[in-house]
Amino acid sequence: MTAHPILIIEDEHALGTALSFLVRRMGHLPTLVASGAAGLAALNRENFAALVLDIGLPDMSGLKVLERLRQHGDAVPVLVITAHATLDYAIHAQKSGATAYLTKPLDLRQFEQTLGAMLAPGLPPAQPPPAAAQTRAATLIGAAPCLRETFIGIARACAGDVPALITGPSGSGKSLSAAVIHAHSPRASQPLEFLTCSRIAEATGFDRSGGGTIVLEEVTELAADLQTLLAAGLASAPGARPRVLATTAHDPREAVRDGSLREDLYYALTTLTIPLPPLRERSGDIPALSGFFVGLHGEAPGAQLTPPVLAALQAYPWPGNVRELRHVLDYAVTISGGGPVFLSHLPAHVAAAAGHRDAVPAPGELEAALGRWLDAELALPEGDGPDYDALLERIEGVMLRHLLDKHEHKPTHLAAALRMHRATLRQKLRRAGLQRGEE
Repeated sequence: MTAHPILIIEDEHALGTALSFLVRRMGHLPTLVASGAAGLAALNRENFAALVLDIGLPDMSGLKVLERLRQHGDAVPVLVITAHATLDYAIHAQKSGATAYLTKPLDLRQFEQTLGAMLAPGLPPAQPPPAAAQTRAATLIGAAPCLRETFIGIARACAGDVPALITGPSGSGKSLSAAVIHAHSPRASQPLEFLTCSRIAEATGFDRSGGGTIVLEEVTELAADLQTLLAAGLASAPGARPRVLATTAHDPREAVRDGSLREDLYYALTTLTIPLPPLRERSGDIPALSGFFVGLHGEAPGAQLTPPVLAALQAYPWPGNVRELRHVLDYAVTISGGGPVFLSHLPAHVAAAAGHRDAVPAPGELEAALGRWLDAELALPEGDGPDYDALLERIEGVMLRHLLDKHEHKPTHLAAALRMHRATLRQKLRRAGLQRGEE
């Protein structure tokens, strides 16, 4: 096996060292640098077979490094890694010419497989980003771990012209995802048309020539004969027909088994499948989503959600997903008269969720919320931010304040529940500024 030179641009020393070790174990020759400027200088000095590029560099964004490479015609394969799993990052990386995209925390086995595939003979050269102006469009809001696969799928759909199937429960954002894909695709200047399959009487548009994008909503409701016609049309060259994006609230494999989705159409659409999770699996995103929806009421600049309202919104299971959240907030802002939104302004069944003590956070929610808080705290220049003990003390203070509220501000009861000595708890409460004297 040929030993290839691999450049790694990663400022986190421990991760950079681990990636260098892994690259060396694969039989290749790693070069590790810790800044964008150092990486660009290394690329000018030497020809590398691949580049591993972190987005969060100390001197410039890794995406800026990638753009400079592609603008100068450098076709080296680039594996982008990032701790910020947002849709904008994924789309930007894909459109800037990234070969592959992974999110932190890295799965080292997946990293090894991805890098190995990038070094395989026959990989097509990377293409420079298009010179056309970028189109600004609506985007999906959120950073929950369960959205990472969604963002990567949307970014891949934006970069190409293949059909795609967007799956997810009703109200989770499938139509919005299709609009985002079209707005960032090569067909962005051409029409976008949404068709409800249950109302299509004839296949006008499936076989027509020309550009644009057709979104078939709930494709499993399309008549069987039209599914056959659509599958045949998708076999033609992409440029000769509109691009087709399809959505469904059903598991497509189950739909094939029960006969509501033809097998030939299933294989035509599922080369790129984009899953959207239900809102209950990303309740950590609800504050950001709520702020966005409240902000749409420009005529009510004083509208804001009180803490009990946010607690209720995050505890409620949202069977109607993001669509239901928007309707609830539209109602609450209207009832509040454009001022602060209290629990009494929410529909009764949503407000009642604030009192549920059995709400279980979604997997990864704590990690995601803590990660966003740490990113904000550590955004200051090096040396100006808080040290580890200060961060830990603030986290412990928030936790103790919440626990005290649950135990009616009775430290003795709290100490018993935590199986902690009362003197130790009093010391912690005093340090956090929560000691209210003896019971």
